[in-house]
Amino acid sequence: ALKGKCISFPQDVINIATTLPLELDDLCDSLKIIFVGSRMPQRSQLKHVLTVRKKKIYDALQWLNQNNPLYRYITINLPTIDKLPDDDVPECLWATMEISNNTEAAESERSSYIPDPLANAFEPNTTTTVPITAR
Repeated sequence: ALKGKCISFPQDVINIATTLPLELDDLCDSLKIIFVGSRMPQRSQLKHVLTVRKKKIYDALQWLNQNNPLYRYITINLPTIDKLPDDDVPECLWATMEISNNTEAAESERSSYIPDPLANAFEPNTTTTVPITAR
């Protein structure tokens, strides 16, 4: 099974793109996939996460163009869409994927995102309450 994190940064679409989607080479310059573990996942495992579908991309860009003012003047690049796979991971993404087998560093980094709820847990026999007795 695959699990992981995704980091995304706000982008000034109006000033960085006039046509979408990006050419595949530019896509691979903008998107980096790094796996942490002892080996690269199988291509069949990645299809569930990274599959590209031309029609979905075209439909999404058309919707953005019609409904989002930031995309109103973006040109949909049909020749680039035609270069995309129909139902697969783009080859350039597969070719530029990296693997890091430093699982200790990854685990250390991952553990700092969410505080451990048991880090300051009390021993079961200790208490911070003061008993109140009736006189």
